[in-house]
Amino acid sequence: MAIFTIILLVSTAFALGDATIRPKTPCERARDAALNGPIGAFIPTCDAAGQYTPEQCSGSTGYCWCVNSSGQKIPGTETPPGTPRINCITQNATIRPKTPCERARDAALNGPIGAFIPTCDAAGQYTSVQCWGSTGYCWCVNSSGQKIPGTETPPGTPRINCITQNATIRPKTPCERARDAALNGPIGAFIPTCDAAGQYTPEQCSGSTGYCWCVTRTGQKIPGTETPPGTATNCYHLAICPP
Repeated sequence: MAIFTIILLVSTAFALGDATIRPKTPCERARDAALNGPIGAFIPTCDAAGQYTPEQCSGSTGYCWCVNSSGQKIPGTETPPGTPRINCITQNATIRPKTPCERARDAALNGPIGAFIPTCDAAGQYTSVQCWGSTGYCWCVNSSGQKIPGTETPPGTPRINCITQNATIRPKTPCERARDAALNGPIGAFIPTCDAAGQYTPEQCSGSTGYCWCVTRTGQKIPGTETPPGTATNCYHLAICPP
């Protein structure tokens, strides 16, 4: 009789325990299937109650996005790796769609290596200055992301202040245009030096030969001023008191 009572109590305890164990949720079943799937597959994240967390991320790609309570992706919420994430805790209705800048950025990130990738601010708008990582060139853009003519600067040169109004951005000077053409020309070509205002500096030097000479305000060489490498010139005096 005592043995029968013990067996009955144990069976009752197991029965009560089974009644409290909930079935797996759709999120948990999807997670289990992904864990048993191919390497690199997306594995959904579930909270303590087994529900989909508002934000889901792919470990293999680094992309994140917001989902609804059924785990369905909310359009316009996907963010690539290294970019600010959307606050998925907010109501679905308040989550904005991606901006033209963000869509262009996403397309570029999925494009060929070395392609230009636009820069967007926290609100998804084009930043006033854009730079091409593979070439080092920078330029100003308007609110639509269109390049403002005359604002492109090659690598290693002072950038234009793109925060100023578009109307105040000056076109490139003859020196700057000549410099840009030389930078895109053959190796060893003479590259003129321009000051912060875009004017020819009084002294110009050839990087490939080491020769230096003085120039006028229009960049024309002043006769008799060329010096071989290792010798000094005083072109600033000539610029003030030209011969």
